[in-house]
Order: sequence, then structure tokens, then C-alpha cells
Amino acid sequence: MAKLYTRAEAKRRRMKFQIFAGMFDFLAVIAGVAVVIACVILLSSLVRWVIGDAQVTFKSLWEVFQQALILPE
Repeated sequence: MAKLYTRAEAKRRRMKFQIFAGMFDFLAVIAGVAVVIACVILLSSLVRWVIGDAQVTFKSLWEVFQQALILPE
């Protein structure tokens, strides 16, 4: 049989659940902020890598282009 609660007990239980829900909401927000910060760090690292790789790639392509234009005598 289901347990019956008085209004005071029900109010106390509801308050406990609201406190726990508030704590878990707070922890979820903190975890979300940490994930966003990690994503920003990863994206900035990726952008720096792409820029560095593009410089090396275009430098080697430019050398190939210059060698193709220089006619041997």
C-alpha cells in the first residue's frame, strides 16, 4: 500500500527535491561552461595549426612555381 504523507511532510520532501534540483542545475551549468571553454581552446589550437600549415604549404608551392618559371640556360 502506498505511504500517505501529511502536508508538512510533503512540503519538506518537495523542498528537499527542489534543493537537490537546484544543486544539480548549478553543477550542470559549471560543467557546460567547462565544455565550452574546452571547445574554444580546441578551436583556437586548430586555427593556429591551419595557419601554420597553410604557410608551409604555400611556401613550398611558391618555390615549385618559381622553379617552373625559371628557364635553365
